[in-house]
Amino acid sequence: MAVVEFYRGDFPESVHQVDAVIVDRQAQVHWRTGENAASVYWRSGAKPFQLLPFLAAGGAERFGLVGAEIAVMVSSHSGARFHVECVLRILQKLQLTAEQLDCGVARPLDEEISRQMFRAGESYANLHNDCSGKHAGMMGLALLRGYPLVGYKEATHPLQAEMRSAVARAAGLQPEVMSEGVDGCGVPTFYLPLRSMALAYANLARPEPAYWGDWSEPAQAVLSAMTGHPEYVGGEGRYETNLMRLTGGRLVAKLGAEATFCIGNCERGQGFACKVGDGALRVLPHLCTEVLHQNGWLSDAEADRMREFHPPLIRNDHGDVVGRIKVGGI
Repeated sequence: MAVVEFYRGDFPESVHQVDAVIVDRQAQVHWRTGENAASVYWRSGAKPFQLLPFLAAGGAERFGLVGAEIAVMVSSHSGARFHVECVLRILQKLQLTAEQLDCGVARPLDEEISRQMFRAGESYANLHNDCSGKHAGMMGLALLRGYPLVGYKEATHPLQAEMRSAVARAAGLQPEVMSEGVDGCGVPTFYLPLRSMALAYANLARPEPAYWGDWSEPAQAVLSAMTGHPEYVGGEGRYETNLMRLTGGRLVAKLGAEATFCIGNCERGQGFACKVGDGALRVLPHLCTEVLHQNGWLSDAEADRMREFHPPLIRNDHGDVVGRIKVGGI
């Protein structure tokens, strides 16, 4: 099992265990550590696939949606002004209002944006919720299908059945084998093996008709939106945004809550999925960079650049380096 240790001085202060796996589009395992067959909640890693029914139904064409708007609909965005404005543009095209978003009020994921709003006396809103784009897409599907908007986030709503089938299809599973819970924004979240998550991203990275059938074009639209507008998928300074920018569309990446993370390699047609056992998000940049580098997904120069973006150093409040972050077991 991979282990990420946070050292203060000469001794480890915190130790985090990670399960991870890389598979190809035939679900063959190319690398693994820990319990890759174990099931975990996918959380926001499922968002690119939850949007597919909307796109397959012609939602982008019907409402005139462009790449950045598709990207924010699969995002866990940071709550920056440009994210909020993008969600508002989507709602305007749907002829809906922000008040109809049923994702819940949340502060921005970006701590600096949150502090700036607090200092300015600004209130948090549902638009700042990192899932607001996903909820806009769900309401768009309800409009296309003629489903009621009321209760759209509930597991019993017909659009949630479509979401469940889409996630299962992406992961190569039957819908009935997936257990589910309730996500932070109130919609169902799905419990499935890491290997199935990695398979979904391997096929997102190569959205071919042999796997996706009539959904290959919607899957390509999601891939193009994510790699073409990575700042809308995450936000400035975020690992997934930096990774997609640096690799210029070669890798597609998505964060999930409680430290799940998925990446697709468009050149190799492979997918990576990992889960930090204790849910520590701070582990992911260091773990992912080392795994991707070891497996040839990042060159030496790219790995060094990612370490510059996300240094494996621990600093105190004076900015002094007082420790390091070490990745082992890969």
